Amino acid sequence: MLFVWLIVIPLVGVLWFLNVVFLLKKLHEHRDPHNQIVLGAVWTFLFIFSVRLFLLDK
Repeated sequence: MLFVWLIVIPLVGVLWFLNVVFLLKKLHEHRDPHNQIVLGAVWTFLFIFSVRLFLLDK
């Protein structure tokens, strides 16, 4: 489970941050942000799932 703590959670955090940057960029350009909103929901689910998986495995 160290893999989840050291690799998966930081990776999802980086992807989450990049998604927020692209979302803000699209909003600034007045483009449709639907894809970034869906990706944000997916990254949030994966982040919460991986944290719960790590905490329940202890």
